[in-house]
Amino acid sequence: MVITDYHVENVLRTYSRQLQRSKLVNQTVPEDRPLPSEKVTISEEAKQRLLMDRVKSQALEHVHHTNGRDSL
Repeated sequence: MVITDYHVENVLRTYSRQLQRSKLVNQTVPEDRPLPSEKVTISEEAKQRLLMDRVKSQALEHVHHTNGRDSL
């Protein structure tokens, strides 16, 4: 594979642009400003479903782990 001067210059040019853009973004967003917090509300039904999924996963993992030890 041959890498020409054009390819190298193109990569360097792109990298330079990305650096300039990131510097501009960092300058426009003050660091001392607190980031907005996100709040997510979940219905009771969804909470129950999530809890049941976790319990099922843990139970299956426990059974799988226990069966693995019995076969040794």
